Amino acid sequence: MNQGWKVGTRLYVYINKRYRKGILKSKNNAKWDFLPTGYSKTRRICPIKNRWHYPGQQLTKWSQKIKILFLNDKPFKLRKESFGHWRGSITGRTKPVAMTVWQRASSATVYVGHLGAFTLAEVQEGKLVRKTTPPTDKDVYYIGRGPLKKTKFKTLKTVSRSGIRMDRIIKKPPLYQIPTRDELGGMYKN
Repeated sequence: MNQGWKVGTRLYVYINKRYRKGILKSKNNAKWDFLPTGYSKTRRICPIKNRWHYPGQQLTKWSQKIKILFLNDKPFKLRKESFGHWRGSITGRTKPVAMTVWQRASSATVYVGHLGAFTLAEVQEGKLVRKTTPPTDKDVYYIGRGPLKKTKFKTLKTVSRSGIRMDRIIKKPPLYQIPTRDELGGMYKN
């Protein structure tokens, strides 16, 4: 569960008007085969479209979903490619996907959808520190894995949240008068 969905992961999935307990049997591209307890055949489920949750954990669900940038069926990760002398990043069809987030009680560990466990962090006095409370709309926070150092902490690429806004640039009058063409030397005269 910490590394995300794998074969053998136990889940509750909403099937036939109720949540059913079962395990994941196999993966086919972005879809998974789920075998509910008491069923002989598997059901094909999608971690993004189907309703589901982790069983028996002391997890609290966040009130809002976060949008994570996906490239095909995986979270966006910067990769490079080259054609001849040209070099750049691999770009495909990126799309924002709303993911449910659960957080362990009084812990900085969060479970982001089917992707697994991540660390919730915020910046205080120029350093990354663990955040143990669910963030509000106006909080600036980061979700990622690795040590809490600015070069080592690998964050999920999220779409901008509604609470964060950049200040607009205010136009100021020029400090000096802009010279005309005649004053510049008359090189444009006929």
